[in-house]
Amino acid sequence: MKKRFALVVLTAFCLAIPGFAQERPWMKYITPSGYFQAGFALDDSFDNTFYIRRARISLGGALYEGRAGKLDYKVQAELAGSPKLLDYFFKYTVCPEFGVQLGQFKSPLSIENAEYMPLKLEMIDYSLLVQRFVRMSAADLSGISSAGRDMGLQFYGSLFKLGDGHALLRYNLAVFNGAGINTTDDDRRKDFVARVMFFPIKDLNLTGYYMRTLGPHSSIMPEYNDYDWYVFDRYGGGVCYDGKYAWFRAEYMEGHTFGWLARGAYATVGAKIAEKVGVGARYDYFTTNANQEGLFNHAQQYVTGGVSWYIHPRFRLQLNYMYKKEPGLDPTHFVNFMTSISL
Repeated sequence: MKKRFALVVLTAFCLAIPGFAQERPWMKYITPSGYFQAGFALDDSFDNTFYIRRARISLGGALYEGRAGKLDYKVQAELAGSPKLLDYFFKYTVCPEFGVQLGQFKSPLSIENAEYMPLKLEMIDYSLLVQRFVRMSAADLSGISSAGRDMGLQFYGSLFKLGDGHALLRYNLAVFNGAGINTTDDDRRKDFVARVMFFPIKDLNLTGYYMRTLGPHSSIMPEYNDYDWYVFDRYGGGVCYDGKYAWFRAEYMEGHTFGWLARGAYATVGAKIAEKVGVGARYDYFTTNANQEGLFNHAQQYVTGGVSWYIHPRFRLQLNYMYKKEPGLDPTHFVNFMTSISL
């Protein structure tokens, strides 16, 4: 009840801000924003549905900016489906080389999860690697679906600024509860996440990351005494070029979950073919048991093609076609249309 009341207050506050912001100087510290995504999906058996993917509203801004650094905050709520708070955190950037973030926010594990919000993502859906390894969706191997977020503490920074203004290195070091969003730790263990991003040029980065759960063994499954059962880790890396007229991104990750070694990868490529139109394609691969022979016979394989029409900076239309091959099943075909409107 308290959570639902907080969401109502946040929504009402965001809608009311434009009317009285100019009359109250303290409102310069509060910036409302949000976006809405909805669409229509159809598969080859003619099952079809209209859907609302996301309806998010947020408040954020800089509470302080001066010689001692910059203090930012953000509160974001998801109103689609089951309403919930997604982000609530403070970020204190002491200097470009060092900052600290406390609260609930996206994990730095992977490039796509941390650097590509839904409005920036070229395809309608996130890659299988992110959906199944980074707690982005209900398909995650851990059984936790938390939109790629968790509660914790993070240190970050940018090192070795070059002449064109971009930093050669960026780093993230974070500790999370590992229990998902809007909940306290349930097993006394913590997820440690480290990521390093190397930028040889401004629009190109080479990234490596590692995650490991540390702490006493969980008592959830006391009948399992095998140490491998309790190993929970993720490790991998990727390359990303995000240019003005073309882009390319590929990542590889593997890790242990409940005694199983899983492995995933994806590659996406695209380009602008007109001022407001972009096209792209992506290949996804994921297997939950990387020790099996003939991995491609026991893996999910998706091929996606799409077009995006940026009608306005705040209005985008997307059309995707997806070929899906699930282990042991015949291939299926999906068409997905989605519109995005931002505030």
